[in-house]
Amino acid sequence: MQHSDTVLVFFGYGLASFAMGLVIVVVLSRAARSPLALALRWLAAFGILHGAAQWVLMAQLVKTAGVTVEGSILMRGLFLVLSGLSALALLVFGVQLLDGSGGRLRWLRWLPWALVGLWVLGVLVPQTTAGATEAALPSEQLCLDCHSDAAAAYVTASRGWVTGVDIALRYLLFVPAALLAAAGLAAQALRFRSLALPGAARESGAAAVTLVASGLVTGAVVPPGPYLPASVLNYATVTATIGFAPQLLWIVAAGALALFVVRMLGVFEVERRQQLEAAVIEERERIGREMHDGLAQALGYVGMRSSVAEELLDRNQLTKAREVIESIETAADEAYQDVRASILELRSSDVTERGLRTCVQEYCEKFALATGIAVDVEIDDGRVRRMSPLVELQVIRIVQEALANVRKHAHAAHASVRLGWSDHACVVSVSDDGRGFAPEASQRPGARFGLNTMRERAQGLGGALHVETAPGKGTTIEATIPHAERE
Repeated sequence: MQHSDTVLVFFGYGLASFAMGLVIVVVLSRAARSPLALALRWLAAFGILHGAAQWVLMAQLVKTAGVTVEGSILMRGLFLVLSGLSALALLVFGVQLLDGSGGRLRWLRWLPWALVGLWVLGVLVPQTTAGATEAALPSEQLCLDCHSDAAAAYVTASRGWVTGVDIALRYLLFVPAALLAAAGLAAQALRFRSLALPGAARESGAAAVTLVASGLVTGAVVPPGPYLPASVLNYATVTATIGFAPQLLWIVAAGALALFVVRMLGVFEVERRQQLEAAVIEERERIGREMHDGLAQALGYVGMRSSVAEELLDRNQLTKAREVIESIETAADEAYQDVRASILELRSSDVTERGLRTCVQEYCEKFALATGIAVDVEIDDGRVRRMSPLVELQVIRIVQEALANVRKHAHAAHASVRLGWSDHACVVSVSDDGRGFAPEASQRPGARFGLNTMRERAQGLGGALHVETAPGKGTTIEATIPHAERE
């Protein structure tokens, strides 16, 4: 292979791996936390680190004509570090997929670190301290068979201790990592099939097969070495057998893996659509309940009191009729305010497009303008987490219902809304300076309908609702909700 062709091979191989890692990062930034999403973070790390490692070698090849032996060794050393870290990430990815369903394979969690420790203590440290003997090096001519126009500095550096460490890294880390990750993807394919996601199952299975092939062409086919199997299965022997450099197969394997993984990531879009559909159904049910409990009852009351007013007018009891009509006006005004509030809630709930932070801020601003109640909003921007659409919708609903209680019952002049995140949960609180109430009153059946609804929303997502209040002391409602939906 000509030197310029080798540079292109390493560039293409690194680009395919690096691009796969970046795409996974972008997709996961919009996905809910789940065992699969957590595992895919490690596959993203593998792609980025592995791509960077190939570009280090590419940079060495580009500059090899003017680089000293020591400089080349430094570059190869960086390549080994990046390759080792990428293999570790791929090992952890496979372990998390296999252990993600029930924790039956907890012992596998130690395997990545055991293999890395074996490579570092058993190969890297002895090689770097003792160096490679002449007998342990491939012949210079064998190196030049693959690097026909490479400079002597590159060939000399390739024949040092770094080659032995590189071979051991592929045998001890990359091949087991590829096989373990392939097993994890195969297990994930079965999970997808059980969830009636045949497309995702197909792509996951194809990615598993591709990883096995990648483990063979990238991990098992190594630079020439004096020991088995590197003395038999290496770049030179494979090139002589198939007629072209095996590094070309790296690009094919990396490109296929990137393709199948990216297509598999479509499962997160399916999950998002399902969550949106569930949110729409839940929203319809909520609107139906609110119309029944609010507007329908108000209209029934207005109709009944109107009949009473009509009878009073027929009897010429004007004073009593006026009182009834005033009660009708009050009920109609309350119904009007409720309808306006419902419209405001619907307009301020598009969390899928604008995000939870924006929706909370806009709703509080419009609520303050509509009601005259001042609302302070405090959001912890430093720890904002994007959650699933259904979870974010429930959070904004809790804020809306808490402020609706402030409007209807608190007689408050000021309210505050705080939104923050801990390591595992979203925490939202709504406080007011109103008249408060006795805490035990909220525990009676049928009492404080809004509080019960908020509590059901929080508990339905695996969270909890805490109420702190007392007569004349105002009220604080705090909901703690896990980042992802409870499985």
